[in-house]
Amino acid sequence: MFLIKWWRFCRGYLVVTVSGPGVERFINLALTRGISFWDLQKRPQGAQLSIGLYSFRKIRPLVRKSRCRLHILQKAGLPFIKVKLRRRRGLVLGGLFFLASLYILTSFIWFIEITGNRAIAKEEIRGLIEQLGIRPGIRKKQLDLLELEQDIARMHSAISWAGCRIRGTLLEIEIVEHRLEPEPDLASADLVAAKDGLVERVLVIEGQAVVAPGDTVSQGDLLIRGVRDYDDSYFPEEEPPVPELVRAKGEVEARVWYEARVPVELRKQVKIETGNTKSRYGLSRAEGDLYLWGVRRDPYDISRREVLRFGLKWRDLSFPIEVTQTIYYEIITKLKEYSLEQALLLSREEAGRRVRAQVPSGVPARGLTYEEYMEHGRRWVRAVVETRENIALLGSR
Repeated sequence: MFLIKWWRFCRGYLVVTVSGPGVERFINLALTRGISFWDLQKRPQGAQLSIGLYSFRKIRPLVRKSRCRLHILQKAGLPFIKVKLRRRRGLVLGGLFFLASLYILTSFIWFIEITGNRAIAKEEIRGLIEQLGIRPGIRKKQLDLLELEQDIARMHSAISWAGCRIRGTLLEIEIVEHRLEPEPDLASADLVAAKDGLVERVLVIEGQAVVAPGDTVSQGDLLIRGVRDYDDSYFPEEEPPVPELVRAKGEVEARVWYEARVPVELRKQVKIETGNTKSRYGLSRAEGDLYLWGVRRDPYDISRREVLRFGLKWRDLSFPIEVTQTIYYEIITKLKEYSLEQALLLSREEAGRRVRAQVPSGVPARGLTYEEYMEHGRRWVRAVVETRENIALLGSR
């Protein structure tokens, strides 16, 4: 279908109306003579159709023969565009000059973006590449990306790897810094409880255990003391050495319970989208956002915002500018009433979600239970979940 439309556009076509008493005869005569047309539509006083430029010359005798009147509504296609452009040579020259200027400008690097740096300042990296002659305005053909990557890593001892890539008029430089291993902290310390729990297992690597399986501990309680003691039996004839302060190491696994409670509400304010939307269009640049059209700010008291980004590309060229569409969806609050069963179900779901959010990542939760109770004349739902985790935490002395 696309090829047919493109072929019709290249050859040119006209949109015409045919009126008079012999419209049907005109159509039949055109079909019997093999004259093709399309988009035939009935009109109050006749018909409207589209016909090719070369076929249009053949239907003039048929119009006279069928006693109809012909009126041209629209001329479309490449032949008519050529005629208009011949009359407006300044526009053609201006367009060609614009395309040539765009092509020339896109053969240069106008923006440099540096990513991946943490300890090294971007200004310091820009100074390095300026020493290599890399700055905005350099021609792309003058860049040897492989050599530039090696030079950047060679010139700074804190850079282990550099990667360079050209995207349109943007030069992207990605930096990977050397990882400096932190010096181990050898100061003596104890292990204390990070949270309340029931001790299940104690593993001592360095230090002395203060708790045993079955003990209940609270947050901050001492678990493993950072002291290296010596058994008196190893020194039967001499005085044992003084206990040495060390950095306690080990694990203390305990059963830990997390709890969350949610009130049961029979009437609740809920947020509902009305379906009304407003949009804001702009350009996103490195210097900031530029407003184009649409609303300038959020027109609603409560809304949900969605941002769509469209990059500007042409073949292998990409521009460091994005067209953004910000859509604001209107939201209103409405008081909704629930039955007791519905309210209990919603409260249980919310309590379960809240209690699961308290469990540390990677720790399996088990034994999720719910409890309904009354407190000060109000109904509540409590969710409790159990875990088994290491609660040992280095504490200060």
